[in-house]
Amino acid sequence: MKKFCLRTLLAALPVILFMAFYAIVDPFHIIHPVTSDAQGRDSIIVSNNAGFTSVETYMLYNDQYHYDSFIFGSSMSQNYKASYWQPYLDSTASILHFDASMETLTGIINKMRFLNNHGTTIKNALIVIEVEMLGRQPLEDDILYVQHPATSGASNWFHVHTQFFNAFRDIEQLKYAFSHPASTLSQISDIAPDRIDHLNEMYYGDIDSIIAVCPDKFFTPERLAKRKRAILPSASPPAIDETVEEQLKTIKDILYKNHTNYIIIVPPRATNPQLKWQDLWVMKTIFGEEKVHDFSGVPEYVNDETLYYDKAAHLISSKCKILLDSAYYEQQHLIIKNPYFRF
Repeated sequence: MKKFCLRTLLAALPVILFMAFYAIVDPFHIIHPVTSDAQGRDSIIVSNNAGFTSVETYMLYNDQYHYDSFIFGSSMSQNYKASYWQPYLDSTASILHFDASMETLTGIINKMRFLNNHGTTIKNALIVIEVEMLGRQPLEDDILYVQHPATSGASNWFHVHTQFFNAFRDIEQLKYAFSHPASTLSQISDIAPDRIDHLNEMYYGDIDSIIAVCPDKFFTPERLAKRKRAILPSASPPAIDETVEEQLKTIKDILYKNHTNYIIIVPPRATNPQLKWQDLWVMKTIFGEEKVHDFSGVPEYVNDETLYYDKAAHLISSKCKILLDSAYYEQQHLIIKNPYFRF
C-alpha cells in the first residue's frame, strides 16, 4: 500500500509542480490580481479579460469610493468617460466603468445582481448596447471573455480556472491572449493605454490630443486602408426575440427595484447594421421613450471612418461625449414634450 501511494505521488508530482508553477507565475493575473507599486499603492492587473478587471476593481476600491453609478456595456462603452457623465449626476456620484469585452445582456444582468448582492444600490446607470449585443451569447470557453465567478456563480469557479490553466499549457493560446485586440483601444497602438485605476477607465491621451489638433496625422491613408468593411446584408431580421426581450425586461426590473436613474445609448458602428425600428420600439416600450437613444443609423457617424479609433469601430472619445450630451438633451425635451407619457 505504501509503495502504491508513493508511486501515485511520484506520478502526480510533475502535475503538482506544474500547477504550483502556474500559480506562482500567474500569467493572466487572476490568482493574484492586486499588485502594488514602489509607493505601496494598490492597482489591478488582469491580462486582457476586461470583465475580470471590472469585478476586481470594484472589490478592491468599493470600500474606499462607495460606488453608486455604473457604466455598463462592452468595449464600446469605455470611451464614454466618467468626466463626460458626471455633470448629469449628483456631485456626490461615484462612478465605475463596469464593462466587459464582448459583453452580453446576460453579463450585464449578472453584474447588476452581483452589485446588489454586495449591498450596492445602482443609483445611476449608463448602459451602452450596440446592436450586436442583442442576442450575443456569453463566450464561456474563451479566456478573454469568460465571466468572473463572482458574477457568473461560485459553481463556475472550477470551470473558469480550468480555462485559464489550460491556456497556460497551450503556447498558442498564450500568444493569442497577449496579442489579441481585446481591450477597447488595443488595435490603435502598441503603447499601453493610460488608466485611472479606481474608475476602471482606459484612454489614450496622446492619441486623443493628435486627433483633436491634427486628425490627419492619425487617420492616415495607410491606416484607413487597413479597415475593410464587412459587406452588410441589405435586409436583416429584428434582433430581439422572446429570449432577448425577457433579458431586457430583467434589466428593467433590476433598475426599477434600485430606483435607478438610467439612460441607454445604442451607438453607431461602421461595421454594424442599424437597430431595426421593431427592436427600437420594443426597447422603448420596456425602458421608456425618453430612456433609449438610438444613434446606430446616423449617416454622418456610420459613413465616416475618421470617427473611429480602429477597424473594430470604437467611436472616438470626443464623439462619445457628443452622443451622451445629445441623449440627455433629447431626454429632457421628451419629458417636457410628453409629461404624462408612461410605459
